[in-house]
Amino acid sequence: MVTGEQHLSNVVRWFRSRPPGHQDLAIAAVVAVLSFTPGLADKGTAVGWATAQRPFGPVAAGLVLAHALSLVVRSRAPGLCLATASAAFFAYQILGYRPTFATAALYLALYSAGMLQSRLRTVTVLAWLAAYAGMTGWLVHAGSPFPPRDYVLFLALPAGCWALGRWSRGRLRAQARRHEQRAAEDLHREREHLARELHDVVTHHVTAMVMQADAALYVPAGDRAELEAGLTAIGTTGRRALGDLRELLGVLHPGHDAGPASKEPTVGRLADLVEQTRAAGQPVEFVEEPSTTAAEGLTRLAVYRVVQEGLTNALKHAPGRRTVVHLTAPADGGVVVRVSTDGGPAPAPGRPAAPSGRGLDGLRRRVSLAGGEFTASRSPGGGFLLHARFPMRTDS
Repeated sequence: MVTGEQHLSNVVRWFRSRPPGHQDLAIAAVVAVLSFTPGLADKGTAVGWATAQRPFGPVAAGLVLAHALSLVVRSRAPGLCLATASAAFFAYQILGYRPTFATAALYLALYSAGMLQSRLRTVTVLAWLAAYAGMTGWLVHAGSPFPPRDYVLFLALPAGCWALGRWSRGRLRAQARRHEQRAAEDLHREREHLARELHDVVTHHVTAMVMQADAALYVPAGDRAELEAGLTAIGTTGRRALGDLRELLGVLHPGHDAGPASKEPTVGRLADLVEQTRAAGQPVEFVEEPSTTAAEGLTRLAVYRVVQEGLTNALKHAPGRRTVVHLTAPADGGVVVRVSTDGGPAPAPGRPAAPSGRGLDGLRRRVSLAGGEFTASRSPGGGFLLHARFPMRTDS
């Protein structure tokens, strides 16, 4: 059963979903109807006279409608809305008709001008005050029973409506700035994420293909079998690169022809990664404890990327050197990944002992997001070591 409060909430929600022009038209219609509804029609503001000076007639009805109809352009032209409502209000007060509910349109127009008007705000305020002063002078000269002090006190109400609109404008603009800032931060994080993914996918595969192509140059002219094996390895690596890029494009653009649901690299594919590196001429030892395959989600992907980065660095900076990939599961749970490469060039004088670069910086963030700890260091003999430790996680 729908209660009255729920029904009102549904109406408000429906109203807010309408375009601004439709909202303004509805507000104007409500004010017009209430201004002629018995019991509400004479509830309003009387500035100039304590009692009605003229009988309510066609002119008064026209001014009442002018109050209400000014709200039709409230959102699109708040300055025009305020000018029309104010002119109707001033004329209605000078002519001395009974109070009318339509004066609510003036307060709505003042609020809307404070909130929505973006140009000539100061001019609008000064013009309105000048018009109000003119009305006050006319009424006092015509014998209004209210002293000038009352007219000054009445200014608190329209000034409060305008100030409330200004406060709402500032609040909305601050909210919009916060939304823009969050959107910019989200975009920056997405760009960083895509940069990491592209680096991890492209760098490793391209490095392996280059190494395989260089190795093919040294195959003896008559050894067709070895040459075919090298070319096959290059083709296999290229197809893997295309497959990974297609999966990444599928994440970026769901309409892209990415085939089945996107498959992120997992621990179960590490053996393929090691074989690919071996085919490029890098001697790799791979030791994996069975219990490490229990890792899930972010941890599995981070493990894969640590191994991938270590093997890529070995191919680029220590080709032909012994590389060891070791995955263990400590007694307290989790996964420990260690990728070490022997030998290689020692760091040049003046360069930091710890390795650095875009790939390692992205890897540190990736491991951190998975809740792990990551270190990269060089050995005295010129080799390097990547070490990552992940707690036991069950995310997927």
